[in-house]
Amino acid sequence: MLDLLLAVSAACTPATGNAAAVLQRAAHVTGIEALGGSLLHIEGNEVTSQDYQSDRWYPPFLSDVGALQYWYSPATGIERVTAGTSMASYSGRGPTIVSTEHASFIARDTGLVASAEAHGASYGWRPLNAWAVIGDWISDGNAVVSERCTYRDYPRLVLTRTGTRGVERLFIDEKSGFPVKLDRMEPHYLWGHQHVEYVYSTWIRVGSTAIPGVSFRVADGVTNAERNITNVHLVPADSAPRLAVPALSQPMAFAVPAFLHPSKPDTIRVGPNAFVLRNPGYGELVVLARDTVFVFDATQGDERARQDSIWIARLFPGKHATALIVTDLAWPHVAGVPFWVARGVPVYAPRAARAFLTSVIAHRTPGSRLRFIPVGDSLRVAGGDLLLFGIDGVASEVAIAAYDSTDRLVWASDYIQDATAPTMYLDEVCRAVARVHRTPERAAAEHLSITPWAKLRPLAKCDG
Repeated sequence: MLDLLLAVSAACTPATGNAAAVLQRAAHVTGIEALGGSLLHIEGNEVTSQDYQSDRWYPPFLSDVGALQYWYSPATGIERVTAGTSMASYSGRGPTIVSTEHASFIARDTGLVASAEAHGASYGWRPLNAWAVIGDWISDGNAVVSERCTYRDYPRLVLTRTGTRGVERLFIDEKSGFPVKLDRMEPHYLWGHQHVEYVYSTWIRVGSTAIPGVSFRVADGVTNAERNITNVHLVPADSAPRLAVPALSQPMAFAVPAFLHPSKPDTIRVGPNAFVLRNPGYGELVVLARDTVFVFDATQGDERARQDSIWIARLFPGKHATALIVTDLAWPHVAGVPFWVARGVPVYAPRAARAFLTSVIAHRTPGSRLRFIPVGDSLRVAGGDLLLFGIDGVASEVAIAAYDSTDRLVWASDYIQDATAPTMYLDEVCRAVARVHRTPERAAAEHLSITPWAKLRPLAKCDG
């Protein structure tokens, strides 16, 4: 992390000054200080990259485009956010989150419910509001002028503080007093840490105030979120939803989304030597075949992989070799791969996955060596007891499934999620199973409990 910060600072020179005065000037030129008790109301759209669950690990990525309703009180630092979601035939409305820099709550009919998960999400979107950043830095009172850096073609004065999760740098344009970007390192479940920049662009005037018409979140040099404003209103507090939060004795912890939480998995028996390890986020299959334990997928991260390894030792006592099968490359599905690679475990994965998995290992466990066994159309392992095969439909390229011949189970990766209605994913798994001439009795997947194949087969279009 230090090396990256030093690289970012390469075009900088030391500087001194009065950080409080610089921040007060930013509050003045943006008009925040003159608002009194008025609130900021924004309508617009947020476009968020779904790189972590796109069909490839390289661009173009899916995007989630959601309508935004946003309220902010400069006097208290409280924001109220409701964002919709629209992506790949799905649309809906998310929860309303009321938060400060130090705590977040989900708005319910009967009040506010404290949520560390919402607070984790708020940490990544709050800096998209330049006003909130200025207010938080003024309230904190610990900023210092540290350097002068060239950024986007002009020299900027850089203020530094220790924020809620580490060092942050705020770039201020000296000629105008406006903030240009917030810069910091952020923890990430797959990459370990990312260099994240919140960039403020296309400023617009609203009465006596100014606000970025567009704000961007840029992670490791790639834009992954954009807030685009369509309407801005300055309204009295009594014309807006109530913006108040309960007092807390200490700042709230940050939590990952529920699907990433590595809670202790339950064991579900498939056969004498096969089990599904399942928690509310993901299921994973473990099979002992010919004295090797095969682990199908490594989701959620190191802690989940560590818990899986403990279960494996209990379920299969004695000394066994271990091998990891990576069935597809969605980021949450491979977050535990570095844990196994660091222990010398070989990885079977789609042939095209080598470069991506190599980059993940380089970020997380730089000294580890990836022992990679590519899977093409099909590959027999454990003396043929297990068959790995590509699904290879148009919706499931670069993904594999597996057939456990002992238990007559097909492990369908992330590609059967619904056992009640036809889906293209199910069609393609069915065709792949037919292509390798297998007739399973049951199927299971990361989000599918053990299900009779006879229940799934009538839902699938398996012919061509």
